[in-house]
Amino acid sequence: MSDSRPLVLIDVDGVVNRALFLSSRQRNRLLYGRPYGTNKTMERGWVHTWAGDRHYGERIVTHPKYGQWLTSLADRAELAWATLWTEAANWHISPLLGLPELRCSPFSDKGVKAVHAVAFTDGRPWAWLEDKPEELELASALSKGRPHHAELVDSSAGLVRENVDWVSAWLDSLG
Repeated sequence: MSDSRPLVLIDVDGVVNRALFLSSRQRNRLLYGRPYGTNKTMERGWVHTWAGDRHYGERIVTHPKYGQWLTSLADRAELAWATLWTEAANWHISPLLGLPELRCSPFSDKGVKAVHAVAFTDGRPWAWLEDKPEELELASALSKGRPHHAELVDSSAGLVRENVDWVSAWLDSLG
């Protein structure tokens, strides 16, 4: 039986992974509450780890609250990854956020995410939490009037509660 609920598509980098958008000084303040080397105790629940090894892997800086916020949408929508991480998001990001394994929009090595993400929705209403405005603009154009909500996440802040609240309000508006 297929799911007919709307989809909430989730990007990783810039949305639930802050690592690429933080300087080492910003990262240390976020994780440790003070400059590096003065206190190694993580504060405020931030998680810092690696997907793969430290030299060749991807740095991950995230917070479990993201998973709580996203889970609050799951009674009205299917959550799915729309990221170049594809299945790796289930291996490395979902466990940190307390999310179950999610379906993933497939992507080719080349091309634009929006083309694949909109095809993945298969005509269902969708919301996309994404930090690239050009991806959201193209996805909106490709949706050809179907119900959708393109939620731009500021990569310098990452996912904030207001982003999730806007998606929640849009889901409520669908009835």
